[in-house]
Amino acid sequence: MGIFSILEERQSPGPFDDFWYESSTGVPGEADISPHAALGSTPVWAAVNLIAGTIGSLPLILYREMENGGKERATDLSLYNLFRWQPNGFQTAVELMEMGQGHLCLRGNAFFRLETNRADELIAIVPLHPDRMKLKVLDGGVIEYHYQQGIGSLRVFSSEEIMHVKGLSSDGLIGYSPITIGAGAIALAQAAERYGSRFFSNSATPSGILSHPGKLKPEARSNIKQSWHAAHGAGKQHSVALLEEGLAWTAMSVSPEEAQFLATRTYQAEEICRLYNVPPHLLMLLDRSTFSNVVEQNKAFAINCIRPWAIRWEQAIRKSILERFGDRSLSTEFEMDALLRPDTMARAQANQILLQNGALSIDEWRARENMNPLDSAAGEAHWMPLNIAPVSVDEAGPSEEDAASQLRNELRSNDVEVDDSFGLRELRSLGNRRKIAEATRPLIEEASQRLLKREVKAVRRMMTKQLSGLPDGRELRGTDGLFTELDEFYHGDFMEVIAEALLPVVRSYAREIYTQAALEVGYPPEFTPDLEEFIRGYVAVASVQHAKTSRQELQSLISNLDFTELVNALELKLAEWTDKRAARMAKRQTTEGNGAFSKFAYVAGGVVSLRWVTAGSATCPFCKKLNGRSVLGSETFLQAGTALESEEGKLRVARNVNHPPAHPGCDCFISPGL
Repeated sequence: MGIFSILEERQSPGPFDDFWYESSTGVPGEADISPHAALGSTPVWAAVNLIAGTIGSLPLILYREMENGGKERATDLSLYNLFRWQPNGFQTAVELMEMGQGHLCLRGNAFFRLETNRADELIAIVPLHPDRMKLKVLDGGVIEYHYQQGIGSLRVFSSEEIMHVKGLSSDGLIGYSPITIGAGAIALAQAAERYGSRFFSNSATPSGILSHPGKLKPEARSNIKQSWHAAHGAGKQHSVALLEEGLAWTAMSVSPEEAQFLATRTYQAEEICRLYNVPPHLLMLLDRSTFSNVVEQNKAFAINCIRPWAIRWEQAIRKSILERFGDRSLSTEFEMDALLRPDTMARAQANQILLQNGALSIDEWRARENMNPLDSAAGEAHWMPLNIAPVSVDEAGPSEEDAASQLRNELRSNDVEVDDSFGLRELRSLGNRRKIAEATRPLIEEASQRLLKREVKAVRRMMTKQLSGLPDGRELRGTDGLFTELDEFYHGDFMEVIAEALLPVVRSYAREIYTQAALEVGYPPEFTPDLEEFIRGYVAVASVQHAKTSRQELQSLISNLDFTELVNALELKLAEWTDKRAARMAKRQTTEGNGAFSKFAYVAGGVVSLRWVTAGSATCPFCKKLNGRSVLGSETFLQAGTALESEEGKLRVARNVNHPPAHPGCDCFISPGL
């Protein structure tokens, strides 16, 4: 029908008249939305396909409860293979679960025939189409399932022969159909889609009107119509128009934005997201999605959408299959770990906490990361979090009080001065941090030895440059030059060299100490940016202290000795550094680092007060006086200038002491206060 014929039948309809948007076949209403028709709406298809595909992809595992309350996979039962791999002769487990979940998403119900052999053993789970199934409740509450197999062929099943998985229900018998509930939203979405198709193909809306100032005779109208179609129809829509005899063209185009067409389509897609409880970004509605909130929305999808469906499946299987063909020790469970799988760092931190608390073995950790177990039996062992010993599962093991007493005596035998106020957790932390310090000391000593080797080589190079060729000490310009060059060297780039040498091993040590101290006070040992910043600050201070000590030792010799004694004295000092200084550096860093990193964990965990603990035969008489002293977390143990007294005299503290030790070389620890 041409434009002029329309104008003859309707007198000047406006551009927004409903006439232009009417379908020749009529627009289906809510009653016309069937599950099959609803799938023609791309948001519905995407939501159903997403949920069904996700449920289908989750492994369904049959477990057997063990006597100790744990569970194991019941791989020896035929039911295991039915659930996990092959439920019937023509479908895999994925295909069956995906199909069943699709029925639930579209019709609110999923039915399966339980096929048995003569021994009443389950041999197949066969899906039945919900549209062909009707329920009949008999006297006494007995339910029969009437299934239309074909034309005129009706088969009646008892409730024992059918597994029925249902969605939300008002009577407990039949689940609501999501398509019926959301028919209005789906109908509007499809109407908007049909309108868009007509709009952009221009099949129902004229792009403009030809008007004439006078009244045309039928022959004139027919001639204009034919000439216009000949010039601008059939692929000639954009050719130049030539108007004569007073004809005028009035455009009628309406943009979709003006009619809010695109906004309507987007809103209806969001309505379908609400219908199925699916986050919009999973249906490619990314307007309000960011990298941060997408992660949380994925978790919400797993917890709020997939998990309820998974539980419905598990309980239906238990009711219809396991109670008939199994026993009460059996249960099924979807493996949702992969769906809830966090990022790599979060998984590592969570697994580390589980490993250190004895809840996870190394092999179990590796299995979570899809890795093979270790070749040795070490991977099967569980470890205590604080004393690094195999977990004992002996029910007759020592009580907490006995274990604390045993560990307290062990620490005291190693000169660690702990009183009866220390609980088991504090004792384990002290013992474990002491062991970590002893294990790390050789590593720090090795790194320090490499650093000293470079330092000694650089000092000898300066000595050769500044002190050679000066006879009998009469010319002292060389010692002045060496003094100045040492000053520039130790205040310059060499401090960065010190930090680079110490940072890797100190960072590893810090994380171990921090983890044990955090677990001691029940604080999650997360390696935060604040901890990394603190470690770098600690190493920077240690670098300054090392450079200052080296410079002062060498410059003191230059200032107090004449030239004839200086070279030999410097060589002796450098030899002493090479032989002994690395061990002293390692002892100092493990002791001071133990106190610093433990205190950082305690303060982060909200500990109010801190306690000084002396340990080991290396503890000096001055620090023994500090054993048991408690201060608030924000306070210092000793102010700069404080004098410590003992039988050996007085020791004046040169700086504020925020944590043990009070001076280099002493063996002290820190612990939460009472």
